[in-house]
Amino acid sequence: MDDDAAVAAMSGTDLRRMRDRRDETQRLLLTIRQKVHRDAEAAVRASHSLPFTHGRHSTSWTRHHEAAFRRNQGALLSDRRKEIGALEAKLARQNRAITDHHLRSARAGANA
Repeated sequence: MDDDAAVAAMSGTDLRRMRDRRDETQRLLLTIRQKVHRDAEAAVRASHSLPFTHGRHSTSWTRHHEAAFRRNQGALLSDRRKEIGALEAKLARQNRAITDHHLRSARAGANA
């Protein structure tokens, strides 16, 4: 089956399913990054070696708090680097597949 026949066989439902899976992957990546961010900030706020703060965007947040936050965030991201890398690669493949579908569809429409 050539590419044009494959596009003809693929319905709008298939494209919608591809987009839904891509959006799901994006949400999962965002969730992981937000969790790392929350955990890094919580670790800084719980630190007894730094003065109390109400959070990253409060006026009591100092450059020492920010440095500790960045260290914690880097360590947490490093711990999850394989998972994040795999999801980013998956997202790139999904975006490429959707783009290829649109290109084949446009070519098939131009040839018709």
